[in-house]
Amino acid sequence: MKSAKAVWFALAAPLLVLAGMLAIPVFAASGSSGLPPTPIGGIPERALQAYRAAGGWCEGLRWELLAGIGWVESRHGTTGGAAVDPDTGEARPWILGPPLDGRPGVRRLPVGQWLGWWGLPGPWQQAVGPMQFLPATFEAWAVDGDEDGVANPHQIDDAVATAANYLCGGPGGSIPDEREALLRYNRSETYVLEVLAYANSLAGPLSGAGILCPVAGQTSFTDTWLAPRSGGRLHQGVDMFAAYGTPVIAPVAGTAEQSNSALGGLGFRLWGDDGTFYYGSHLSAFGPHWGRVEAGTLLGYVGNTGNARGTPPHLHFEIHPGRSPRDPPAAVNPTPAVSSACEGSQGRHAFLSDD
Repeated sequence: MKSAKAVWFALAAPLLVLAGMLAIPVFAASGSSGLPPTPIGGIPERALQAYRAAGGWCEGLRWELLAGIGWVESRHGTTGGAAVDPDTGEARPWILGPPLDGRPGVRRLPVGQWLGWWGLPGPWQQAVGPMQFLPATFEAWAVDGDEDGVANPHQIDDAVATAANYLCGGPGGSIPDEREALLRYNRSETYVLEVLAYANSLAGPLSGAGILCPVAGQTSFTDTWLAPRSGGRLHQGVDMFAAYGTPVIAPVAGTAEQSNSALGGLGFRLWGDDGTFYYGSHLSAFGPHWGRVEAGTLLGYVGNTGNARGTPPHLHFEIHPGRSPRDPPAAVNPTPAVSSACEGSQGRHAFLSDD
């Protein structure tokens, strides 16, 4: 049996790189995949298998980056109630992105020769499958990942392997810069940040509490729980220092809302599905998605708004177990959970903010 890399050379059409985005995230609420979750970020086992198999397709490609694309594009093949079949690997019902009909902010691409291609109904092109490929791009870089003789954009092995092939520029290529590779996949800085935030959250182990590190990048902190603050206050969280603009993500799935106050500046409130309330503040800017969010969703960026102006950028982060919207604050020391969730990205920082 031929390897997936060998099969690509037989299936690939002459290379065609479309101007504009390669794939269009569906950004719909995800449904249940029907597959058992795994210990790694809740990724369905069948999708995780495909990501890991395609990781290392070329030098510099980590499987977590592919998982980040799969999560942003289709929530690992579960958008709109779809599920990846554990036997065939095909996402059903088929996932189609929004029509590229030229509305404001959307490219205009008539379906043309692609009418009927893997379910395209016309009159406009749509991105297809769990990795959301446009037809010509998939055909140009297609890989038969499951080696069944057909490169199917709805089949998770084929879709992920094709994404790997495209990012790498072929099996002999390399990825020296993840950001540049992702911009070829989708020319959106917000998209790139979301993918990288999710990928980086998978790079380290989850905490025993099952949360993701809320700062998706290098961070440093010390245990300042109950340290004195101005006005007789005591510190009710942990200050996670990071470079200005580092992505801040949802540590768990739940309902997120924006916060803005003189004390905390721009922040988020997250009512977690785990029954815990999470709060973060001093963001420099908000992310694009609010309301129902999944773990790893981009909520904003590290900054120093509110009473942190003039201090090093950081995320003030709190955990309130069992708190519902009408309950009073019930914070616990978040440092142990954060230390576990952010293991590998933690340093030490002597500065104590006045949160």
